[in-house]
Amino acid sequence: MTVHFEFVAIIILFIILGTLQLTLNNILVQLKEIKNIILTMKVKDKM
Repeated sequence: MTVHFEFVAIIILFIILGTLQLTLNNILVQLKEIKNIILTMKVKDKM
């Protein structure tokens, strides 16, 4: 039984890590988009 519980725990850990990686990637993409918007705003201000 203990091996079974460890196996389940490992699967849950992998699922959590996978979702965390996806959310981190989404946050990075959003940060890049925000950076691009800020850069374009600065360029418009100079013009």
